[in-house]
Amino acid sequence: MHGQLLHTVPSSSVPVTGIALLKDQLFVSYGQKITVYCPTTFQFQRYLQFYYQCCGSRYNVVQIQCQCHQRPHYRRMNACYTTPQPQQQSPLSRDMVACDISNSLYASSQNYSSIYKVALNDNNMISSWSVGSSPQGLSMTNSHNLLVVFSGNNQLSEYSTDGNLLRQINLQPTGISNPVHAVQISEDKYAVTHHGPTHQFSIVGSDGQLIRSYSGNAGDLREPRGIAADERGRVFVADQSNNRILVISCNSISARPLLLPPDCTLDGPYCLHYDSANKRLYIGEESGGRVVCCQL
Repeated sequence: MHGQLLHTVPSSSVPVTGIALLKDQLFVSYGQKITVYCPTTFQFQRYLQFYYQCCGSRYNVVQIQCQCHQRPHYRRMNACYTTPQPQQQSPLSRDMVACDISNSLYASSQNYSSIYKVALNDNNMISSWSVGSSPQGLSMTNSHNLLVVFSGNNQLSEYSTDGNLLRQINLQPTGISNPVHAVQISEDKYAVTHHGPTHQFSIVGSDGQLIRSYSGNAGDLREPRGIAADERGRVFVADQSNNRILVISCNSISARPLLLPPDCTLDGPYCLHYDSANKRLYIGEESGGRVVCCQL
């Protein structure tokens, strides 16, 4: 498979930790800040940064919105303060995903052991719920629920878009530890990248049992991270320390590198988003701090 380079967001000193496409807007998470781009031209639109002040189960929000070529300004949104206060903090996002059904962004915060929901049709209201140890990768299931990977207790958890726990899949009996990211590839199968006991890509069942693992035909994986699946049963895997994207068949678990143009050398690919409507793959880098868009 070949990828034609379309656009690249310039390099940043901050790692890209999440990419989501929603309502013709490309949301890119840089840990504590979300930048919004046009998904076809990569033209900068604005950035969003949220500060949180706990208020029961809800969080008061101050949104910093910066328009292109204008000075940043502060806008009061469901908040008690118009400027960030010392006690307010912004959680460090490990991953981000969007749900078009709820019209919301979801981010996992490892330092707060929480999942944050940004309801874009509700004045950007933030809500959150506490979860288990070390939430990592996020994805949406086939039934439009939120799938969360927990590296601390080696499990996958499925939540409703409002934070109700629906299912837990324990990976420990399969020998999988330190899972990083997962996507649902069929009604009862999940693709998982994990770092223990070796760096590997595996398919597990809804009961947590191991079905098969990557055969190694394209070389060893080194820090596999984000996963994205297409409509043909192929899975894209960000092989971070090998600076490549692997295309893995879910049936044979054989892999081949995604062929990119010579002028498109990846630097620590971390997160992925596949746009099925336009056959485009968005790649976020941890080391290079770029977002690369490829036409497949």
